[in-house]
Amino acid sequence: MRFLFNVLKDILYLIFQVIKICERIAGKKQAEITLSRFSSVGEKCEFQYHDYCIRGQQFIKVGDHFSVGRCFRMEAINEYDNISYSPEIIIGNNVRIEDYCHIGCVERVVIGDGVLIASKVFITDHFHGDISRNDLKKIPKERPLNSKPVVIGNNVWIGDSVSIMPGVTLGNNVIVGANAVVTHSFPADVVIAGCPAKVIKALGE
Repeated sequence: MRFLFNVLKDILYLIFQVIKICERIAGKKQAEITLSRFSSVGEKCEFQYHDYCIRGQQFIKVGDHFSVGRCFRMEAINEYDNISYSPEIIIGNNVRIEDYCHIGCVERVVIGDGVLIASKVFITDHFHGDISRNDLKKIPKERPLNSKPVVIGNNVWIGDSVSIMPGVTLGNNVIVGANAVVTHSFPADVVIAGCPAKVIKALGE
């Protein structure tokens, strides 16, 4: 009986390993198809897991060595409530995005080279309506999308659970502390943190 149990255990283990291999193969194929639909794509780009959601691939450009973690969501929205938009997402070389991140675009989002984005980061170039009582009275679907481009410079490090709002430009070599809400632009070579974010340190040579 013990012998049969061990044999069954080994068979189940082999089946499990075969399933994992098949999932990796299917996930890799899915990623190749997704990337092939981008406007342009660099070398050695990968989606490490298959649980991602990409919308508007034809409006997205990524550079070399682009990689993302689990549950990644990126949307280039060209139509909303019968209104057309011209979105553009441009991501540079050597960009790493960790788990549970969301990038939303109806106008323009640019992420420079060497950017590291930690988990649960939200980057958007648009709001659902104005910040006004009149727009709040409208049902969500009827609120027009108001947008301003977002530009993130080179070698920026964005910490966990950061939100970057429309109209923000971050210069090169900026560090954004965890849980920051970035509502306006910042120059290069600074550390920012807080809600709303503010400069807490300048980065010297």
